[in-house]
Amino acid sequence: MNKKIVLAALILFCALSQFACAQDGRKAKADSSQQIADRITASKIPVVVDFWAAWCGPCRYLDPIIEELQKEYKGRVLFIKVDIDVHLALTAYFSVSAVPTVYIIEDKTVRAAMPGVRYKSDYAEAIESALKLAKDRQQPKKPDDKKCTLNC
Repeated sequence: MNKKIVLAALILFCALSQFACAQDGRKAKADSSQQIADRITASKIPVVVDFWAAWCGPCRYLDPIIEELQKEYKGRVLFIKVDIDVHLALTAYFSVSAVPTVYIIEDKTVRAAMPGVRYKSDYAEAIESALKLAKDRQQPKKPDDKKCTLNC
């Protein structure tokens, strides 16, 4: 019973906080969890999903690192930020238990899950690995030279 009350209060709080943001002139989140999930699954390029929260100090420390990576990989990697207090369904689906948590997703598969704040090089290494997998997948396979096609 207590869980239901807490969950209902949390949902009400999230709804009210979005309404308050819209009322004081700040832009409220427009994407639903389903829209974000659709962007992740439809992406032809690797996706970096940054789960964060407004109240999270380490998340603020990670922001400039993610922004630098976003500039460096512009057009080659899709970056998506997911507020865990707004997108409860996505947070639950990915089993996020700590913020910040960064997921590297390539071809609808989680290639890396990185909870906490890491060095920029750690994120870059995981992104490069996902880019390599994507590149390997896109290259046409070479015919097998060992097969004989005529009069063997």
